[in-house]
Amino acid sequence: MTVFMSSHILTEVDRLATRIGIIHKGQLIEELDTDKLEKLRSKHLEVQVRDLEGALANLQSAGYNPMLEGETILLDEAHAIDHPDDIAQILANAGTPPTRLAVEQQNLEEHFMQLTGGTK
Repeated sequence: MTVFMSSHILTEVDRLATRIGIIHKGQLIEELDTDKLEKLRSKHLEVQVRDLEGALANLQSAGYNPMLEGETILLDEAHAIDHPDDIAQILANAGTPPTRLAVEQQNLEEHFMQLTGGTK
C-alpha cells in the first residue's frame, strides 16, 4: 500500500516514511528510499572535554583534523566515527579525557537545508 504524505515537519517524515521525495520551489530535487538516505546523511563524532586546547592539539598530533563548534570538537574522519573508543583512549592517555563522546548524524531537516543551500 502506498500513502502519499506532504509535510514541512521533516522529523515526522523521517520517522514515518520508507521513501522520501524532496520538493523545492516546485521541483523534485531528490527521491530515494530511507536506506539510501541513511547512507547519504553525514555523520560526525562530537567530543567535549575540559581542556579544549589540549584535546585539539592531541587529536591533531594523532593525525585527525578536529573542527570546533562552540565548545564541542567535531571529527568527521571515518575511523573516528567507527571507533570513538580509540579517540577516548587517545585523549585519556594524553591527560585530556572526554566528558562527552557521541556519534551524531545529520537529520532530514539538515539534509534538506544542505540540498537547497539553506533556503526553504
